[in-house]
Amino acid sequence: MITFTSNNQNKPLIIWVSSLILMLFTLVLVGGATRVTDSGLSITEWEPVIGVLPPITFDSWMVEFEKYKLIPEYTLINYQMSLSEFKVIYLWEWGHRFLARIVGLLALLPFIFFLFSKSLTKSQISKSLLIVILIGIQGYIGWYMVQSGLTERVDVSQYRLATHLTMAFIIIYVSFKLLFDILELKGDHSSFFTRLWSTAFVGLVFLQIFLGGIVSGLDGGLIYPTWPLMGNTFLPLDYWNIDLGFLNLFENRSNIQFNHRTLAYLILFLSLINLYIFRNNKDLFKISNLLLIIILIQIFFGVISILFYMPWQTALLHQFFAIILFSVSIFYRSIIFCSK
Repeated sequence: MITFTSNNQNKPLIIWVSSLILMLFTLVLVGGATRVTDSGLSITEWEPVIGVLPPITFDSWMVEFEKYKLIPEYTLINYQMSLSEFKVIYLWEWGHRFLARIVGLLALLPFIFFLFSKSLTKSQISKSLLIVILIGIQGYIGWYMVQSGLTERVDVSQYRLATHLTMAFIIIYVSFKLLFDILELKGDHSSFFTRLWSTAFVGLVFLQIFLGGIVSGLDGGLIYPTWPLMGNTFLPLDYWNIDLGFLNLFENRSNIQFNHRTLAYLILFLSLINLYIFRNNKDLFKISNLLLIIILIQIFFGVISILFYMPWQTALLHQFFAIILFSVSIFYRSIIFCSK
């Protein structure tokens, strides 16, 4: 049976970490919206302090617009963009950065308060400190990603985008571990096999998220707008470019889309095996059913996104259910590892 043995004294901690996790979810979704609206390169400088407020006057807007006109995305693609159109993409990127600042403060300030009020255990202190450090690193990675699209490219590096995305999910993972620590989560089904199995399952979900970042960075979802086949074959004819070698895994759009699809099928298959493994455990069987449902929904939105050339609505829903799938997977694994 799943139990939470935390007392009422931990309620402020629970509210803090739960709020942080919800803000992280929001930040990832706004980041996804910034990506699918091609807004990420609209702010060409990194000003953590003075960049808090967006332009207000006409002159300040024109200053930002003139900076944007200097980068390849404008000169090669958006050269006909109006100021009003620029404001839309600018505000998406500004909103993303503003939320990132809020998340940083939400992680840091309560941590300092709870630390000095001696409300945290040693393990909770280490997890909280790790979250603060990772958020700081994530801020730098975000700017490092943007930099890759300011000089020679019309978009950001797929490597840096995937790193930025996976770091966000690492922060979410540690935040959930902190929450479960505070809640004193306990389960009742643990063995070497189930621990290994659940770890592998979460690892594959995490790998799938990384591949999703590579697909997004390369616009790999657009190359084969067909399903279940890729064109007229299951394995695309251009899956392997001899000249690229190992880099096919990261730079060949056909390769990446196929791998992303195939790993989705594997995760779906493993979720079915989950049902069998935990058929005699009421709680884990319910969670396994929930995982299966979420995976089917996630695959559905992935297929719809491919067939209709990546509309932003379904692309965001695909990312939303990736967050939900990862979160439930963490809960599933944590129950097993927190068993008495």
